[in-house]
Amino acid sequence: MDDTAACALPGDLTGDESARLQALRHYGILDTPLELAFDDLARLARHICAAPIALISLVDRDRQWFKAEIGLGRRETPIDQSVCRFAIQAQGVFVVPDLLQDARFASNPLVTRPQGVRFYAGAPLVTPDGIALGTVCVLDYQPRELGLPQQEMLDVLARQVMRLLELKLANDRQGQMVRELDEARQRMATLAHTDVLTGLANRRSFTERLRQQQALLQRGGAVACLLMMDIDWFKQVNDRYGHHVGDEALRLFAATCRDVFRASDVVSRWGGEEFLALLPATSVAEGRVVAQRLHAALAAAAVPGVVPPLHLSASVGLAHFDPARPLDLTLRALDAALYTAKNQGRNCTVTV
Repeated sequence: MDDTAACALPGDLTGDESARLQALRHYGILDTPLELAFDDLARLARHICAAPIALISLVDRDRQWFKAEIGLGRRETPIDQSVCRFAIQAQGVFVVPDLLQDARFASNPLVTRPQGVRFYAGAPLVTPDGIALGTVCVLDYQPRELGLPQQEMLDVLARQVMRLLELKLANDRQGQMVRELDEARQRMATLAHTDVLTGLANRRSFTERLRQQQALLQRGGAVACLLMMDIDWFKQVNDRYGHHVGDEALRLFAATCRDVFRASDVVSRWGGEEFLALLPATSVAEGRVVAQRLHAALAAAAVPGVVPPLHLSASVGLAHFDPARPLDLTLRALDAALYTAKNQGRNCTVTV
């Protein structure tokens, strides 16, 4: 064994050591809580080897960290106190009968302290790619030997630890896949109910919301009103500036609606440059006030990236949401009020 390489400073990483540390982090095991499955394997190691201390040790860059520890009383030690960093470079079980008599470990604080450890045996934890992450090891306070059957069992336990790590990795991947699937479903559900360009409710989801509101009103809920809004001269915006500016105009209109309407209101892109808003618990008179705020907010805003500034306006139809009236008739009346506003010169509100 090359003692110089084994004792390299933590900052002096070789390519192989960088790859080993990357593999260790790939398992996501460092600094996880104690787990019974790993503790049981450490107990088996202690029992089979008749040793007072048993560890499942993972060799990190600056420390060795114990996924399981029986008899030591700590979860990690500095890397310069690690015997396992030598064990992971060995082939098979690494045994040191007397640590005090070995020049590599004679000055180790774990050895030199009162009632220090004297014996070590560790079987490396080797990934399917042949990378050693740490060990299953046992320690004793007396110099001793470890028989071949015990060494073989220590090696068996190391393989069992790796199976647990592989299982954890597979479970983590499965959990991540489930999370990603849930997120994808949520995104799909959002897309199914949202207009992609403006982020407002789409026609389908808004129609469903109208039906729900109608049912509430039929059961004696508070009043509500509806606004149908159409951006004035929108075709000319597209023809003069291009569809990319038209898209910016639609986004600006949607953002203005978010500022003007309440969180309890529902605003949708009904189609093209036409928008619908449902205002629960709002009378027609209150709805007119909201419409006037919208006209003022549009006049104050400018479409981004257009010089000279391009300001939008909208024609608005306003109606009381009568629950006794068929929904399609209410929408037709709104549409008629909207076109009346257009015929009256646009940038105004007409109440049906």
